Amino acid sequence: MAMVSLKGFSQPVPTGAVVQAAPAELPKWDVVSVKPAQMPCGGPSSLMPTRAGIEIECLPPQALLKFIFGINEDSRILGGPSWLKQASYGIEAKVGGTEVAAYSKLSRKERSLMLQDLLADRFAMKWHRETRDLPVYALVIAKGGSKLKESQPEETAKGAMFSKGQGEVDAVASSLEALPMFLTRELDRPVVDRTGLTGRYDFTLRFAPGPSAQEDSDAASIFTAVEEQLGLKLEPSRAPLDVLVIDHIEKPSAN
Repeated sequence: MAMVSLKGFSQPVPTGAVVQAAPAELPKWDVVSVKPAQMPCGGPSSLMPTRAGIEIECLPPQALLKFIFGINEDSRILGGPSWLKQASYGIEAKVGGTEVAAYSKLSRKERSLMLQDLLADRFAMKWHRETRDLPVYALVIAKGGSKLKESQPEETAKGAMFSKGQGEVDAVASSLEALPMFLTRELDRPVVDRTGLTGRYDFTLRFAPGPSAQEDSDAASIFTAVEEQLGLKLEPSRAPLDVLVIDHIEKPSAN
C-alpha cells in the first residue's frame, strides 16, 4: 500500500466518517493551481497544510479523495475511473491575505469542506453517499481471552496510540477506538471493533506490513500478531458502512 505523508493530519479518521456540504460562511480559495505530476515522481507523495491553504506534491486523486472525505479504504470509494489511482497531481490552494487569519482557525472538517468545493470546481466532480453492506474484519476477543494490560489509573491522562512506522503500533493508557483504524490502513478493508472492551490499555503490536507476513521478514502476519500479542482476533464479516459514490469526475486542465 502506498505511503503518503499527511503532515499535520496524523490522527486516523474513524471508519464511516463523511463530511457534509460546505457552509456559505467559509473562506473562498483565492488561488488554486492544479498540475499533472511528471511521472515517475522525483520524491514521495505529500500533503502539507499551511496557514493559508494546502500544498500537495505528486498525489493520486484517489488518495486526495480519501483524505478529504475521511475514508480509510479504497473499497469505500465507488464508481471512479482508473486514472484516480494511476495519475498524480501537484496542487496548491490558498486563501487571500484578508482571510488567512480566519482560515488558520478552521477545524479539519471545515478545511475538508473547502477542498470539496475545489473538487467540484476543478475536477467537475459530483458525488453522493450511500450505506452499503461491505466485507469487513471484525475485531473480537480470541478463544484464549484478551492479553491486553489494563493501564494504571494515574496513566489515563496521557492516553495515546501511535504508529512508529508500518507494522508498529504502541499504546499507553489508550482505549481501543483507534486500533481498528490502524489495522484498516494496513489491510485496506474496514475493521470494526466487536470486542466489547471499554477500558484503557498499554500494549505494543509488531507485525509484517500487509495482509500476510513477508517471506523475508521475521515478524508475524498481522492476523497472527493480533491474536498472539493482544489476545484478539480478526474475523471476516460484513457490516453496513458509508460509501462515497462518484457520479462524475473529469481530469482537470493544468494551470
